[in-house]
Amino acid sequence: MISGTRTSLVAALLTITTTFASAADPGTDALLGRLARPAPETTPFVEVRYSALLTEPLVVAGELEHRDDGALVRRVLEPYRETTTLLGENVTVERDGSRPRRFSLDRAPELRGILNSFGAILKGDRATLEQHFEIASSESENAWRIDLVPRGDKLRARLARVRVDGHADRANCMTMEEPDGDATIMAIGVSDRGTLPLPPEREQLQSWCVQA
Repeated sequence: MISGTRTSLVAALLTITTTFASAADPGTDALLGRLARPAPETTPFVEVRYSALLTEPLVVAGELEHRDDGALVRRVLEPYRETTTLLGENVTVERDGSRPRRFSLDRAPELRGILNSFGAILKGDRATLEQHFEIASSESENAWRIDLVPRGDKLRARLARVRVDGHADRANCMTMEEPDGDATIMAIGVSDRGTLPLPPEREQLQSWCVQA
C-alpha cells in the first residue's frame, strides 16, 4: 500500500493487552503467515488522511495491486486519478494531466522502510519487518493487532507507528501515525466510501476498524 510518498497497512481489539513479540514468538509468525498473499492480487481501499493543515479529512479511494513481478501498485481512482508503482528500488508516480515522476529509494531511506514493511506483510516475511521495526502483536479469538515501531532515527522522524488491525486472516485497516499527531487510516478491502462512518472522524473510523 503506497500513499503518495508513503505507504498508506490494522484495529484496537476490544480489551486486548498488547504483548511484545520476541524474535522466536510463534504466535506472531503464525499471524504473519495467515496474512501472506501470493501475487498477483488486487484489493480495493479507502484511505483517510488526518492533518492539522487540512480543514477536513482528505478521503481517496482506489485499489492496491501486488504483481507477479514483485511490484506494488497503488491506484487512486477517486476523487482524482494517480498511480504509484514501486518496482525494486524505483518509484514512478503518474497523475492525469502531469508528466510521470520517477525517483529512487536511495534518495528516501525512510520511504524504503515503510514500503518494504508493506511488502513484507504481503509475503509474511518477518525477517524483513524486523530490519526496520520492532514488532508487537496481540490476538483474541479471531481478532488481532500488530504494532510496528520504527527502529532508525530517520524513519522515526517521519513515522511514529504503523498499526495493523484485523480479524482471522484478513486485515481491516492500516493506521500510520506520525510524530506530530497526524495520521492516515487505510480501510482495506473497502470499495465504497459509504461503508465507512460519515463524516469520517478519526475516533469513529478507528472504532470501525476494530469492529469491521
